[in-house]
Amino acid sequence: MIYKSIVHIAFLGPKGSYSHIATMQYASNRHFNQVIEHSCRKFDDIFDLVECDYAEYGVVPIENSSSGLIDEIGDLLLNTRLLLVDEITIPIKHCILVNNHTDLNQIQIIYSHPQPVQQCSEFLKHFSEWKIVFCESSAVAMKIVSKLNQSNSGALGSMQGGQIYGLHALLTYNLSNSHKNTTRFIVLKNKNIAVFNHSIAAKTILIISIEKQSEKLCEILKVLRFYNTKITYLRPRLLLYEKSKNIVIIEMMAHINDIYIQHILIELQKIAYSLKILGCYQVTPPTDAIFHYNRKLL
Repeated sequence: MIYKSIVHIAFLGPKGSYSHIATMQYASNRHFNQVIEHSCRKFDDIFDLVECDYAEYGVVPIENSSSGLIDEIGDLLLNTRLLLVDEITIPIKHCILVNNHTDLNQIQIIYSHPQPVQQCSEFLKHFSEWKIVFCESSAVAMKIVSKLNQSNSGALGSMQGGQIYGLHALLTYNLSNSHKNTTRFIVLKNKNIAVFNHSIAAKTILIISIEKQSEKLCEILKVLRFYNTKITYLRPRLLLYEKSKNIVIIEMMAHINDIYIQHILIELQKIAYSLKILGCYQVTPPTDAIFHYNRKLL
């Protein structure tokens, strides 16, 4: 099914970043014919583009299986009018990417973002002589290695990203400390995509702010237990710009229109300083992030 022939999507980082890979996978899953890419340097820019209707969709990472919730996204979700309409989880498979004439023994410098370096720390221990140069993204690292075209340089990043910059994977297996390393991305939109078929699994996501020094979190848990709610995610975290409050993101496997969910919302509103429904959408299974680069991209 084709939803729209030309779609504008905003994401973080240049082509080849994991956000770009997730974006293209989402576009492929939704059978968009043509995608106009909006590469952003900051999360705020993604939210701004979608809020101003310059992009129909924004794709942002919300959590990594190893490092957890991305703090900045939680703060932005609390203050945006955008809705969550979908999610996509992709495997994070890091590898060493080099120019064609490079072999492992020649490498002296590795370019990468700090997060892949941290996630591959066990592998990198075996090559302590390598100089690590941090870049603003793994995609920037690949671009640098491609441009330098030197036999002593390599990048730590994704195989898909390496293809974009003409690099090949020197070590093709996943170098991450955890071989089940994944990142979940959420899809933002100005308008909700309604889920009418109650036979389809749906997820409802809330974000709540509560006083930091209080028993409110315990009260929230009591409400959810009372209604026997199937929770797939519940994470409290200090609000970055207001240290006296915590935010709690709650994901429930239920439709927003289910009667018991409506009762839960009423009870939680009595407890929370503020409560916001982030979205309700059909749940799609995780993907292996395989898409075709010959899709027409504008």
